[in-house]
Amino acid sequence: MAYPTAIGCGCLLGAGGASPLHAAQWSLQPIFSWELDYDSSRSLVPNAPASEETVLSADLRLQRSVENSQFMLEPRFDVRRFSDSVWGPGDDRSLAGGFSWSGERTQLNLTGSVANQNSLTTELLETGIIDTNSRRRSDVAGVELDLARTETHLFFVQVNYLGSSYSGPANIQAVLPGYRYESAALGERFTLSEHLTFSVSAFGDILHSDRAGGSSHETGGQVGLSYARSERLTFDFQVGESRRVLRGSASNGTNVSASATRNFERGNLSCSYVRNLTPYGNGFLVQRDQITAAAKRSLTPDLDVDLRLIRVQNNDSTVRLGLDRRFYDNAGVGLDWRLGETWSLRPEVTTSWSKPIGSDRTVREWRAALTMTWKPIQKVISR
Repeated sequence: MAYPTAIGCGCLLGAGGASPLHAAQWSLQPIFSWELDYDSSRSLVPNAPASEETVLSADLRLQRSVENSQFMLEPRFDVRRFSDSVWGPGDDRSLAGGFSWSGERTQLNLTGSVANQNSLTTELLETGIIDTNSRRRSDVAGVELDLARTETHLFFVQVNYLGSSYSGPANIQAVLPGYRYESAALGERFTLSEHLTFSVSAFGDILHSDRAGGSSHETGGQVGLSYARSERLTFDFQVGESRRVLRGSASNGTNVSASATRNFERGNLSCSYVRNLTPYGNGFLVQRDQITAAAKRSLTPDLDVDLRLIRVQNNDSTVRLGLDRRFYDNAGVGLDWRLGETWSLRPEVTTSWSKPIGSDRTVREWRAALTMTWKPIQKVISR
């Protein structure tokens, strides 16, 4: 797996790139939280019982910085317990890392993670196939290399890997065989003005699945524009055309990504739209559209309110083959109350609605949660 290799290279290059005139800086940031919630239909299926949940989370972020490189390692562990015996222990654990290095005309970024999570965490936004005795292991690795030819002209290469495998009851492994997904892109980026950037690239991806007839691939080209009207208002837009072979059937498709962000004196507003092929645990590339909107506003120096909306829409082929639901909607509002320098309290209310696979009945769910977080003062050491 590429993840340990990337971390090893990061440590080596980071140490080698340190200048005797610039001491390395280490920082350590732990975060601990305790969450309680009530959910009327946790799996979002008809006649599901309501339940309460308790989650204890521990997160530790270790970072090393020198003049031209940075290394980060972040383990996280969640312990989940439910009031209803239908739900078994839902412990989640993950380890993420990253390394970045920049030279006079070159920038290198390496990222990687490994996670072992309950299907309740991973499948609600994807296949909707949930069983508390099943788990998903995800391996992620990514590399990006940027080469500046001139001050306004940049060449970039991106390579990514995503692996997914499932464990649990035989019936769950039969419908969720997992996959190995590899993607790559290369292109050029041009700075046309201080406000406008244009990019053009070619890309390709391939999904390997143990499911018969499930392997698919895609190749195409893409153009993008990034526009910063001011420090407070930015826009990004990308559109691409691709040739796809999905489950042995060839077709053409369009990928779109658009986002806008507006910052205010006491808050911000953002929205995004994405249409692309997404790898699913059932071993298929699925075309889906996702719209996300989020807003945040500071009510007082110690109190913030935020709102978010998510809409996921799948195409007819996905629904007809029973790969996922037609849609999934979620809306939520929360308050962040800073009780002191290291403590915060967050009450939150969310609601979701969707039609389960093979059903015409819309299931609605609502959830209320309260989270207490302790974030000790970051420890920084220079040596």
